[in-house]
Amino acid sequence: MSRSTNCTFTCPCGEVYSSPIYEYVNIAQNPQLRYTVLAGLLNVATCPVCGRRSALARPFIYSDPAQNLLAYVHPRADAPEEARQLILEKLRSVYVEIDSRNVEIQAETAHDHSKNGNGSSDLNEMPPLRVVFGLDSLTELMNAGLSQDEKLGRLALSTQSRDSAERGQMFIIARKLASEMQCQVEVEDLPDEYTVWLYGSRRQIGALMRELAPRG
Repeated sequence: MSRSTNCTFTCPCGEVYSSPIYEYVNIAQNPQLRYTVLAGLLNVATCPVCGRRSALARPFIYSDPAQNLLAYVHPRADAPEEARQLILEKLRSVYVEIDSRNVEIQAETAHDHSKNGNGSSDLNEMPPLRVVFGLDSLTELMNAGLSQDEKLGRLALSTQSRDSAERGQMFIIARKLASEMQCQVEVEDLPDEYTVWLYGSRRQIGALMRELAPRG
């Protein structure tokens, strides 16, 4: 399961609000987060009053077993070389320790199974850990393993109405559609325009567009 903590933000407009900040993203358990990452919105908080966004540059682990992708993501693409080497050395020692423990567990499990006439192990090997600097590097790795239909698609529903009930109804409809299609929802609530963004695969967004198209 993905792990996050709620962080408190103070917007320049004066609003104080909380937003989840992820330290571990597991796509197998939370597939919609793939498109949050691809959209550049992971660990980005949006003020519920003025819509201003605040990004928290925090390292996180990205895991997508189906793509055999496990990555430690440092948010700064311009990290100095000395800092990069320190990070790499630290991660290498931690990863080797974890991997060696995993091998020991698998060996013990295989030994136990052999006693029962079954030499196979149910534990999967860990994929190689990649270390990337900057979200752009991560999205390149992600896109390399996705088909055209699986790549990022987006759809915007917007209104210039200032009526809170109308805006709320739009959000309810968008959230229901997003839930059914396992898409991600992002809101831009501005005084003169209210926009609900839906992020998902191109296949999912295409299906949403067909669902919303006027019936002739």
